[in-house]
Amino acid sequence: MIVAYTLLIQAVSVGILVYCFALFAVPWLDEFATPRRDVMLAISLLQVGVGIFSPFVGRAMDRFPMHWIVLLGLALLVAGLILVSQARSLWQIQTVYATVLPLALALMGTLASQTLVTRWFSTNRGLAIGLSATGTNLGGMVFPLLVASWLTLGGWRETMLWLAIMSVVLVVPLTWLLLRRVPQSPAESPAPDSVDGRIWSTGEILTTSMFWIPVAAIVPLTTAFGAVQFNLGAYSRDLGNDADTAARLLALGSLCMILGKFFFGGLGDYMDHRKLYWISAGFMATAMVILQGQPSLSMLSIGVVCVGLAGGGILPLLGVVFGSRFGVASFGRVMGFVMLSFIFSAAGPLLAGWAYDLTGSYDSAFLTFLALFIPASIAMWWLPAPAARVYTPAAPPRRVS
Repeated sequence: MIVAYTLLIQAVSVGILVYCFALFAVPWLDEFATPRRDVMLAISLLQVGVGIFSPFVGRAMDRFPMHWIVLLGLALLVAGLILVSQARSLWQIQTVYATVLPLALALMGTLASQTLVTRWFSTNRGLAIGLSATGTNLGGMVFPLLVASWLTLGGWRETMLWLAIMSVVLVVPLTWLLLRRVPQSPAESPAPDSVDGRIWSTGEILTTSMFWIPVAAIVPLTTAFGAVQFNLGAYSRDLGNDADTAARLLALGSLCMILGKFFFGGLGDYMDHRKLYWISAGFMATAMVILQGQPSLSMLSIGVVCVGLAGGGILPLLGVVFGSRFGVASFGRVMGFVMLSFIFSAAGPLLAGWAYDLTGSYDSAFLTFLALFIPASIAMWWLPAPAARVYTPAAPPRRVS
């Protein structure tokens, strides 16, 4: 039930704000007659904002009830969508994407979902995180197809309002029903001196290689993924494809991400995390090569498949790498700092859009990302091994006569 719930909240928040952006970017380019770089600035501001808010949100998740946190995020999501629907200039959209919507995404997106799943699962945690993370891609399959049809019928402003209404209907009832339960297994509880029971201070987190090595390695992957994902609608149109084709490409990428999350999440409990990273980086590097020049629709599709498989590995890798090394008690705080470090990834779509404005091609941006994968892959060789978990059996329940 918890995994299904996290599927839903990620499908709504990430599906709307992340995967549908590429479709909204096309009418914004036309209506506001602006360079591609300026439209891509909105999604970059969203990513930066999520990174800035995440340490504070992660700390709050370790202290306050999760149902209030998620409902606050939903309220901000609805408010942000309504504000965007009323925008009359691009700077107004950029402002909402820099303030209201990042906080909404931090409160009810991936950080909330991984925190919930990590608390509820001690065994098969990697598989549970992988299953949960497919919610982003279910949203990436369903919402772009809905948005593509709604854009044709009513325009982008009305589409924003429909998305706001759908978010409330889907999220509020299940949040109220499920998140008031207590995530403590009766069979076992973490010992204070075990990895799951340890409380990490901010200084300890930020001075250990267990934090910085995976962060430095995964940032290039998220940067490249964002560059392709958020420019895909405009890139597809440049190659002579219509909006429906772009929506199908987004859905294809989301489907491949689901497959990637099953693969990386399922193996995360058993396989060396470094090898899993190298597989993900290999897929992304292949995509950067395939997408050079003016690829045909079939080659573009293969590139999207590779990006999807690589991107599918990112969230499960984050969960298993940091969860197995820092444990449950400080997971929200650790992941908050991880998300903060990913503000550098926000440069991906902006750099790609800027490269296109200057050269009429994304080639230079894709080659830059390809070069970054080499030192990142080398750094992962020195990733420390996960700590062993030690559990203290819970006291048996007392009989009451």
